Amino acid sequence: MQLMHRHRFGALVLAGFAALALAGCATLERDNVAAPPDGGAVTLRNGTALVVSLPPDPVTGNGWVLKSADPKLWEIGGPDATQDPKPPGLMGVAGATAYRFRAKAPGTSTIEFAWQASPGQPPAPGKVVRYEVTVSPPAYFGLM
Repeated sequence: MQLMHRHRFGALVLAGFAALALAGCATLERDNVAAPPDGGAVTLRNGTALVVSLPPDPVTGNGWVLKSADPKLWEIGGPDATQDPKPPGLMGVAGATAYRFRAKAPGTSTIEFAWQASPGQPPAPGKVVRYEVTVSPPAYFGLM
């Protein structure tokens, strides 16, 4: 009889460890981190993607261009323009220009975007969006 209780206790302990392991997996870092559209500080883990979405001006054709990025952040995509759904009869709806980066090494980095006029347009006013990116080492979960 006592052997049966030990097996039940062992099974409960194993189930508890399994539940903790699954809970730990649920808190792993996300695949993407979205940067705020007005710049600022961003923190992510090494290997995680950073997505920067900046609003263009669909009426003038002005938009954002990448001016500088630290080599610790590898550009993996962009610029990709997307438009919001356009209601009938409306022109020049809002949208976003997205750039994607992947953190390659822990440390701090800077990404800078500048507002630029489309070809043939007068120069755009000098607007800059800057991100101070802190990349931390990847989190490792598991038994040693």
